[in-house]
Amino acid sequence: MLPRDERRRLREIEQQLIGDDPKLARRLTETSTWRRIWALMSPRITLAVFAALVAVVCLFLGEGGGVLSAGTLAAVVFFSRNWHVRLE
Repeated sequence: MLPRDERRRLREIEQQLIGDDPKLARRLTETSTWRRIWALMSPRITLAVFAALVAVVCLFLGEGGGVLSAGTLAAVVFFSRNWHVRLE
């Protein structure tokens, strides 16, 4: 939690921004569903989703090896999301 005078100063800056450029202030405060999803996705989950999409494309193209390898990669990446690597 910020001290009271810092919160007051931030409110003043926000009010000044709203007065100077209301369009920019609106864009900074509103978040779309896609932006929230993108912000929550880690690089590991992004890789898993990409590998799953590649597996589906390979399935439609009839590439059995591609489906197997991309699906396996997606599963390993998805299920390893709780693994932690410790470098000592």
